[in-house]
Amino acid sequence: MDSHFQMKLLVIVSLATVASAQFSVQHHSEPFFLKPTNFRRIRSADSGVAVDGTLGISEYHYSWLHDGKKEYIQSEAAAYCNSLGTGWAPVNIESQEENAFVSGVIKSHRLDWLWTGGQKDGSCWKWPSGSSFDGFGWSHTGGFHSPQPDNREGNENCLAILNDFYRDGIKWHDVACYHEKPTICERKA
Repeated sequence: MDSHFQMKLLVIVSLATVASAQFSVQHHSEPFFLKPTNFRRIRSADSGVAVDGTLGISEYHYSWLHDGKKEYIQSEAAAYCNSLGTGWAPVNIESQEENAFVSGVIKSHRLDWLWTGGQKDGSCWKWPSGSSFDGFGWSHTGGFHSPQPDNREGNENCLAILNDFYRDGIKWHDVACYHEKPTICERKA
């Protein structure tokens, strides 16, 4: 074979190898999470606030990227989000897709936990936006090995997402509002 033909053959084999690697089937033992978008340099068109991720019409701002990794009690987390401007509030998880998105953020940023906007009102859980609360993300366990919400401390009126704290994956837990955690702020664009 001449060297020109060998070179062409080498290029074709190399391209085929790269293409094959890109489309190979991969098996993962971890659950599927939507990969969060990262738009740290993007500013919300309306508010000028740094937007760290988007999903559908929602913009997300991750407190720990902008406040020196400060943690807040739940009311302070809400105040932080509200201080960003009109429409900003702690995240309301309104769909399985949004739950997967937020879980992906927690996983990719290696967070132990974070606040949502969910709070107990009497015997019902509600989002501040007034959207329906389906409760599809509750953990099957907690401090007393009871399914969530369990109101273990007697005043667990705020909804946090914990990252495998009880070896249960990234799940919702009712938590006393005085605990300190970062938050994800959300705004409908």
